[in-house]
Amino acid sequence: MITQTKELRELSIKEKAKVLIEIAINPLGILPYVKIQEPGELALRYEVWGHLAEFYEALEFNKLISLVKSKQIGISWALAIKALRLLYTVPGMNILMISKGQDAAQDLLGKVKVVYKNLPDWMKFEDLGERVPIKCEPDSLSQFGFRHMRSVVKALPSTEEAGIGETAGWVIHDEADFHDFFKVNLGHTLATVSDSPDRQLTAVSTIDETKADSDFQLLHKAAMEGKNGFHPMFFGYDVRPNRDEAWLEARRRENESTPWVVGKNYPRTLEEALSPVSAQSCFSKEALDRLWENRDENPGMRQGFIYILCKPAAGTQYAAGIDVGEGVGLDYSVLSIVGKRGLSSEVAAVIYTNDVATDLFAYYAVELCKEYFKPLLAIENNSLGVAVTNKVVELGYTNLYSSSAEEKKRKGILITGTEKVGWTTGEKNKQIGIVELVESVNNGSLVTRFSPQIKELMEMQWVKGKPVPVGKTHGDTVISLMLANQMLKQTKGLIKPSLYVRGERIF
Repeated sequence: MITQTKELRELSIKEKAKVLIEIAINPLGILPYVKIQEPGELALRYEVWGHLAEFYEALEFNKLISLVKSKQIGISWALAIKALRLLYTVPGMNILMISKGQDAAQDLLGKVKVVYKNLPDWMKFEDLGERVPIKCEPDSLSQFGFRHMRSVVKALPSTEEAGIGETAGWVIHDEADFHDFFKVNLGHTLATVSDSPDRQLTAVSTIDETKADSDFQLLHKAAMEGKNGFHPMFFGYDVRPNRDEAWLEARRRENESTPWVVGKNYPRTLEEALSPVSAQSCFSKEALDRLWENRDENPGMRQGFIYILCKPAAGTQYAAGIDVGEGVGLDYSVLSIVGKRGLSSEVAAVIYTNDVATDLFAYYAVELCKEYFKPLLAIENNSLGVAVTNKVVELGYTNLYSSSAEEKKRKGILITGTEKVGWTTGEKNKQIGIVELVESVNNGSLVTRFSPQIKELMEMQWVKGKPVPVGKTHGDTVISLMLANQMLKQTKGLIKPSLYVRGERIF
């Protein structure tokens, strides 16, 4: 442990000069003079725990660092202390601190100011004779620096523009897994530090339990494999003194209803930190494992985006659902056709594409549905879904579900045939649909062997009580499967006419 200097007497000018030289050449030289702020303590003497000494050493010898960490282990203070030392000793130093939001960015910058405020008074002068006080300029919520050194640290929230056009000696991505635009920001900031071997970039974070394989997590995994030049580091919950299994168990009791929070905020191992959050998964691990073990890695394929898992079979009841993507090259447009025999249902065919225009997708969807005996089809009733619905109707497909007509039926209101076609998605009925899909998948009554769909089922997690797709695919195949599962409830025995579309009675 690095000990604090006892300020028992006034240092001579020669002694002060020696201290300043030590601070300039030794990354740990400033530490004996540092005091930090904790609840109840405005100027607490700084302790350098073992992992912090390791972190300071890594900062000295590595241009790029990726750190996965537990909460509250002193890393933010370490970043603030190094930032102040650079402002204090390197002329023209420009440091960027990018955090998940403006408040978080300002909080980290505030730590830099606390460290400076608590330095010995004689260190706050431009000269050893203590004649010219250091001018803190700029000094705002988002910037802090020293005018005579032309050095500055800037606090930025993670927006799409953060880091653009900046030339920085050191870039910090703080709590990077919670940044909305981490990948975009990293592209900007890597460019600014790559021009010089003396510039650095450090990304640190606890793990966001709502994300699986986020951009930060993928960066760290690539660093572990030696693929991107980043030096990977991990500090678990117990690197801080007085943390043991009893301490961890107390945190579990405090978070009994959300146990995954403890594993992400206070992980024992890197594997635990980066593992999927099974406790928060919408679908049971056993059901997902079973689906994955029985996946079809080589289903029949047409046109590069139509997958046939089970051929049409007489005597099988079919239902279908469509989720329409936001555009070519973005989200996927998906048709899921599910076949039911007895009490068991299985995904029979899927259209899965993000590079086919709306009209063409509608055409292929109609043709595939015709092969499967024209199943009852639900199309999500949003702006994009309406465009597909209109084209499907134009192509002569009539067995379409209507939320409006169903609502009238429940209320005993006469159906006129002018009702809006499509599944009207609201927060409540979408959550009910997902819950019922979870029940069907978990009890084994509904299965899919389509690999992308299984992966998306794995990525569906409960976030604040709501089902949320945490992967990059946005759950497109899950929503289409949910709609198809809802349509299965409408097909009891032979499909009976119960709805009109454009004046034509169709079921």
